[in-house]
Amino acid sequence: MHLIVSWDIEQSSRRAEEIDDAMKRGLDGYSWIQPLSGFYILEIGSALDWNLIQDRLLLIAQNFSGEVNFLMSPIYDAETDYFVYQIPDKNFYKMS
Repeated sequence: MHLIVSWDIEQSSRRAEEIDDAMKRGLDGYSWIQPLSGFYILEIGSALDWNLIQDRLLLIAQNFSGEVNFLMSPIYDAETDYFVYQIPDKNFYKMS
């Protein structure tokens, strides 16, 4: 199973790097690819993982209220064989 998570950090935020790092820590324990900045495709085992990730990211976003927004897709059973125009060199894939 897979899901998509994406977030947007306010450009004026002085804590942008801190927020991004915190959001990434919210994905700890899951394998993911990052085809675009702030856009992640995660592999999960069950719907319980979706809820756990949502709870983690909500807590983080509430700690940085007004500085970060995020979205999560529904769970889907499909391969992560997506077309990506240019594969980024940095941080494309992580297994945690």
